[in-house]
Amino acid sequence: MAAVWAVIVSTFFLQTANGVQTDAIGVRADAEGFGAAVIGPMMAAYYIGYTLAPLAGRAVVSRLGHVWTIAGCSLAAAVVICLHPYLVTVPVWSGLRAASGFVLSLSYVAYESWIHDRVPNIQRGRVFSVYMVAQMVGMTLAQYLFTRADARSAVLFLGSGVLFVMAALPVLAARRTAPSGAPPKPMGIHRLFHVSALGAGAVVLAGLSWAIIFTFGPIYARRIGFDASGMGLFMGVAMVAGSVLQIPLGWISDHAGRRPVLAFMFAVSLAACLFGIWATDRGPGMNLLALGIAGGFSFPIYAVAVAHVNDRISGETRVAAAAGLVLLFGLGSIFGPLLTGPVMAAAGEIGFYALLSAAMAGGVVLAIARR
Repeated sequence: MAAVWAVIVSTFFLQTANGVQTDAIGVRADAEGFGAAVIGPMMAAYYIGYTLAPLAGRAVVSRLGHVWTIAGCSLAAAVVICLHPYLVTVPVWSGLRAASGFVLSLSYVAYESWIHDRVPNIQRGRVFSVYMVAQMVGMTLAQYLFTRADARSAVLFLGSGVLFVMAALPVLAARRTAPSGAPPKPMGIHRLFHVSALGAGAVVLAGLSWAIIFTFGPIYARRIGFDASGMGLFMGVAMVAGSVLQIPLGWISDHAGRRPVLAFMFAVSLAACLFGIWATDRGPGMNLLALGIAGGFSFPIYAVAVAHVNDRISGETRVAAAAGLVLLFGLGSIFGPLLTGPVMAAAGEIGFYALLSAAMAGGVVLAIARR
């Protein structure tokens, strides 16, 4: 853990800043009268940059190293968010969102390859789970910080920029613990599936399920009768449950094996989603229980799946593998909202859990059929 403490602290600041900026941009865009039809594609531009960055990830980390990749991307993200309140137009903001997605995705490639280079297999699951918990705590803190200022002013944007700058400091202070050595070797997406079809496929399903919950969870909650505070509670239950179970499930996967733990998480999540379909019109308590269990067991899937892949590769391919896994997660995230909207339009509120059920059922089949 000592070799990766800088990554854990840095990602906490990075995700806190990202959470604040996402909320601030969405609210400010609405206040500026951009309109829902414009805001959606503008916000989605983030994922264009996010999915493009891993294609350049190995080359960037090879040239700059992990430390300067993270520090440079953090500083670039700070500049990007600080430009928002002074250049309030849809085309500019769309470009800035894409730039933000690009540099943050590069950061994740460097973070995750740093962790897997420095952590042995026997500790990989629990350490990577701590990394994920740091991100989720940062995202939760961002919701509180967002309420401290008005998005119509520059305060939240500049505050997010300060947090991005703070994300650069831990890795600069821990330069000696960063990976070093020969330039990383390439590793294509097809090779990831060859090494572990289960791990690579589970990463895609993790991105899909995360995006479904985060983008349509509040909409589902509103449609079944939750008010504004209730929607916050609804999402908070899922995030807290996911944070609480991340480390125990990671630790169990270190000792019991990744495949049985992944099968268990997919199966419990599937059961919770089916329960959620039944609970849709049975009151808030049942709905909170359903999403709490679904979130608690689906959010940690990414950490265990990534650990499963990294157990099976050599050190010189970790940067390329991290880039590929970030890309797969991003692709899953893109399809989440693209699929959920039409499904909920056709099936109503239960479409939210129906699509999650399908994703989790696919994971169960994958865990049983593939290594």
